[in-house]
Amino acid sequence: PLFSLLVSIFLIAVKIIIAYLTNSLGVYSEVLNNGLDLVLVLITYIAIRASIKPADKDHTYGHGKYENFSALVELTIISLLFFFIIYKSIQRIIYKNFELNLVWYAYLVLALSIALNIIRVFFLNYAAKKYSSVAFRSNFINYTGDILSSAIVLTGLIFAKFGIYIADPIASMIVAVILIIFTLRFSFRIIRNLLDYIPAQVTENISNVLNGFSEIKKINNVKIHEVGNIKFINIGLELDSNLHLSQVEKIKDDIRSSIISKYPGSDIIIETRLALSENAITDRVKEIILNIPHVKDIHNIYIYNIDKYIDISVHIELTENVTLSDAEIITKSAENKLKELIAELRRIYIHIEDKKNEEIYDDITDSSENFIEDVKNLISHHINPDTCHNFTVLRKNELFNLSFHCRLDRRLNIKKAHSIITEIEDDIKGNFKGINEIAIHVEPE
Repeated sequence: PLFSLLVSIFLIAVKIIIAYLTNSLGVYSEVLNNGLDLVLVLITYIAIRASIKPADKDHTYGHGKYENFSALVELTIISLLFFFIIYKSIQRIIYKNFELNLVWYAYLVLALSIALNIIRVFFLNYAAKKYSSVAFRSNFINYTGDILSSAIVLTGLIFAKFGIYIADPIASMIVAVILIIFTLRFSFRIIRNLLDYIPAQVTENISNVLNGFSEIKKINNVKIHEVGNIKFINIGLELDSNLHLSQVEKIKDDIRSSIISKYPGSDIIIETRLALSENAITDRVKEIILNIPHVKDIHNIYIYNIDKYIDISVHIELTENVTLSDAEIITKSAENKLKELIAELRRIYIHIEDKKNEEIYDDITDSSENFIEDVKNLISHHINPDTCHNFTVLRKNELFNLSFHCRLDRRLNIKKAHSIITEIEDDIKGNFKGINEIAIHVEPE
């Protein structure tokens, strides 16, 4: 900034003299341009000083937006100046006011201006790339325009030297139009930064990094906020439920390293939670719904996996005094609470019914010795009846519920054991009338 400041002061001083002596509109536009350079150097210096301040209570993401704002102010001033130059050039062409006083040192000053600006552009381009600074980039565009404008004005004066005086205002307009186009393009980019625009490619690149980790079951969100040259990245993930805390921290560190290798200097926050297993989801459903007033029981919980989402179907029993309107409030409450807790929940279907009256049975086990003995004889071709024990016989009216324990070979797989128990249940129901329910608890021998 100090070098640019000294160069701008020097060029303003000598060009004011040359413009007065030559009466060249092109040189006058150069004076205005260098006067603007002086203002822009000061604005850039102030903006850079402000943007490097650390984050505080009022600016939790830092002060990088000051740089974007200052660059936008600079470019707005540049655009207004060039429109003024176009206006003056058209005016001079219309009124044919081409009076010029060409002196040799006017050419020397313009050539010197080009040389000094080439040096400035070289260092500004280096700084803009190194620090990813939009303020340095806007100054780079401005001084590149200065080189072009000085070259065109110099060309116009050379034509004027040979009597083609209209070349001076035409040269000024060409410079103005070219630089207005550059200014508008860069202004559009700065406005996008101020509006928190992030190229879709950046989000896709980060998502591709995350997709490379097999432990990630679901990406809940990727949010990116850019301030100056720093990207603030917030990521929400669901990880495999079998991971330990140390493994989760290792995965988070690996994710950060992978992203920073692509976008150095990024500030990354990763929020993780373990993906719920089906049993865990069932427990959550019970916990939430059974804690809602007027809900007395819950059953028939079904979980349907659909792509990366799940649907849940559940039956709930409510107290008898609940109206349909109350039931709607209860089901909505359950639905909202479940969706807050289970991120992948797509839909939930809640079937409501009234609380069943508790059924009262008589325990007739002690008087059912003959019946129990008949059952043992019946199932003897399926299982050793001596392994059957803990019989319980319950009666309600003319219906009976039977339950008992039995032992099977511990080497049997679950499928075979279930098949044997099912055959026993079918035989008992087929040979004894009034059997309502049978519960057989299997134990290994």
